[in-house]
Amino acid sequence: MLTNGGLLLERRISYFDGKYSNPLRSFSADELQKATDSYNHENQIFGYTSHFRWYKGCFEGRLIFVKKYMDSSIPTHSPSFLADPEMVANEISVAAQLSGHKNSLKLLGCYLETQIPTLVFEFPMNGNLGDQLRSNPTCLSWKSRLKIANEIASVITCLHVAFPRPIIHRDIHPGHFYLDQDLCAKLSDFIYSMAHPEGKTQVENECDRECIQRRDVFGFGSLLFKLLTGKGYFELFLSITNDFKDYQKEDHPMAPMQSYVRNHGINGIVDPKILAEGGVVYHHHQFQAVFQLGIKCRRMNREERPIMLDVAKQLRRIQRYVSSLLS
Repeated sequence: MLTNGGLLLERRISYFDGKYSNPLRSFSADELQKATDSYNHENQIFGYTSHFRWYKGCFEGRLIFVKKYMDSSIPTHSPSFLADPEMVANEISVAAQLSGHKNSLKLLGCYLETQIPTLVFEFPMNGNLGDQLRSNPTCLSWKSRLKIANEIASVITCLHVAFPRPIIHRDIHPGHFYLDQDLCAKLSDFIYSMAHPEGKTQVENECDRECIQRRDVFGFGSLLFKLLTGKGYFELFLSITNDFKDYQKEDHPMAPMQSYVRNHGINGIVDPKILAEGGVVYHHHQFQAVFQLGIKCRRMNREERPIMLDVAKQLRRIQRYVSSLLS
């Protein structure tokens, strides 16, 4: 059975030829205990998840963000909710490699001498994107939301194209993005990420690679709707049709939503907090374009979805549209 260090080395070799562009600090148990006041529940933030807890800490005068996974040695931790050491080694590998990207939550280091490693990240001063959209949406103007969409597209594209084996995140949603003091989006939570499998012909690889990557595109489409409307896609769909049976139909991401916008206009689904900002005339084209891009990303047939590189290019064009009108 491999140790955590062995698992991490194996994953580094498999994914990135054993190379990291960003060194990691090795934290001790005592350092993390002191930094988090013995994992005091008052330092726990962003609520509960099934696999881990987030803690706010202070180390050498700097705020840190400590991710502590559930441990089977603690009787109160249900085995069904435990992360696998291989999955956490996966997360460390991907997070470390991406730490140089401005839209990835920087992994500072980890503590490996425990059943499940403990991870230490930079601290996101403005918390979690999902929480902000749910409880404090007024702090996110349309300009900020469009910037965040572009930043998220950038880091997902990096995962897909920047490495010898493309990395697929596989769990794209607002809760896995964090915001720094400048509302810059930072991707995290790579526990379910995977590298594109090796051992196929070049033609097979190219076809499979694009199909697998389009799973992230689908999640990104849902995130676009959340930024545009303030609602999750399912919530938005039901608010329009009020019929769950329609949602279960094969074409549900397409027809009812597009029909509603044709009949009522795009402002009928845009987050009222955005409309209250004013400037709707200038932003109308952007609302429409983001809506249509979200529809394309959520097509049920994966092969009909755009690849993330093209999505990122389209978002940059959308973002530049108002600037060109006002210049």
